[in-house]
Amino acid sequence: MNDKIVDDLQNSQQLMIAMLRVSAEDPSARVGAWDLRDIAAHLAASEREAYVPRVHAIAAGENPSFGFYNNDDTDFSGIHLDDALDEWVATREMLLGFVRTLNEEQRTKLTGRHETFGEVTVDRYLEIALRHDRDHLSGLERLAGELTR
Repeated sequence: MNDKIVDDLQNSQQLMIAMLRVSAEDPSARVGAWDLRDIAAHLAASEREAYVPRVHAIAAGENPSFGFYNNDDTDFSGIHLDDALDEWVATREMLLGFVRTLNEEQRTKLTGRHETFGEVTVDRYLEIALRHDRDHLSGLERLAGELTR
């Protein structure tokens, strides 16, 4: 079984956390409408509320159906950046630890249905999570470029 997606998810998270922590030194740092705390809290909530339960449901053979997950309107003002990052790390570790216990059928044959992405396996859902990471990473890279000018 190819664990490249698992490694890629760990690596993207580590890179984003490093960029968030470095950028957090500038209190005006924002990516679009979100400050860095909002981004970290959004990532933690997405992992907790979407990726973990959906991957579990697919792997259990429930053939679940999913709508598009969105927490963009959530008020994250009561959350501290470090707390959100700690939660995101713990939740991702739990998710990837679970994925490592799955057999090939659970990862690549059992499916769910997503309204945007169609039929999804566990591995496909991990690819969706990685794409989400990379979308935010590109915003953080732009921010880092702006902060270094």
